Amino acid sequence: MQRRKFMMVLAAGGATIALSACDTMPTSAVAPWLGPDGSETDPRLRALSWAMLAPNPHNLQSWQADIREPDLIKLYVDQARLLPETDPPHRQILIGCGAFLELLRIAASHDGWDAVIKLMPQGDYGVAGVDARAFAEVRFVRNAQLVADPLFLAVRNRRTNRLPYEAKVPDEGVLAALTAAAARPGISLMSSNSAAQVARIREIAIAGYRAEFTNPATWGESADVVRLGSDAVAAEPSGIAVLGTKVWFARKLGFLSQESMRKTDGLGVQSAIDSSVEAANNTHAWIWLVSADNSRQAQIETGRAYMRIDLTATTLGVAIHPNSQVLQEFPLMAALYQSFHREVGVAEPARVQMLSRIGYAPPPGPAARRPVQRILRA
Repeated sequence: MQRRKFMMVLAAGGATIALSACDTMPTSAVAPWLGPDGSETDPRLRALSWAMLAPNPHNLQSWQADIREPDLIKLYVDQARLLPETDPPHRQILIGCGAFLELLRIAASHDGWDAVIKLMPQGDYGVAGVDARAFAEVRFVRNAQLVADPLFLAVRNRRTNRLPYEAKVPDEGVLAALTAAAARPGISLMSSNSAAQVARIREIAIAGYRAEFTNPATWGESADVVRLGSDAVAAEPSGIAVLGTKVWFARKLGFLSQESMRKTDGLGVQSAIDSSVEAANNTHAWIWLVSADNSRQAQIETGRAYMRIDLTATTLGVAIHPNSQVLQEFPLMAALYQSFHREVGVAEPARVQMLSRIGYAPPPGPAARRPVQRILRA
């Protein structure tokens, strides 16, 4: 049996790939996609419940919320859910926090509340990494005149789609709509559906997969957050869910285990490379988010912009999948980081914060999410 057909794993961004009808996603792990319970009256908990559905690195859901003060949410980075090997300065984690923040704001507007956001209320984290200070404070203000953000209607159907995309090329109208959706202070969206540039970006992206997936430290970090099988996903509905009949048999026959996942010459790595390359080879348009600088505020604003792009893509029926390996700051990625920035014509102090493939493909099922109670500070 070919290894690639035996198991498919993609470690970037919290992959969930169900290979058959057995060992499927547990109902409890996707219950948060139904939204808050109808009996929940606290608008902050309602908005936080929706915000849990935001895209985030390795699906770690690295958020904590303090709601002990009336009408206020203080948001923190969960220090136990970082990626020090692939994301040493915690830049990508902060982008995920920005997506969470924007989805919270969108959800609050749906219930008639202004979510008044203050970034870095206790001061900037600096370049070394995040710390125990809040990344945002959100005050809820009732506003009877508020117009609900229409992107809320796409929240339940939003997906990160890692499948190979159809031959249909996203046109200029799609690219223009995504560009408009990305408008945040200091953030702009660039894109290409030119076959020649798409191919050049593809080759850089593929080299990025190989650099991350074959490096023991960075691959091991991903392997450590893999949840093998439905029982593991039910017990911890975060990280990278690996499910399906073939996965079940691989585990039972001894081909696949948490320990074997860490091997850079093993089935997991080869499957990750094969499936990533196949996806890249079936990509006909790329988009990338550029910030005017690399401040912590810019990183959060990038996440807010990406959240709006993602929901807009859902509304348009467009599949989207972040492919930001070549933007990571660990040493082995440095040459590819420079190559990509040269390819797209971005130079310091500006930088590319996210790279994503877009196209058309059948939507996958929802990814696992923790219940909102798991992120609340006592």
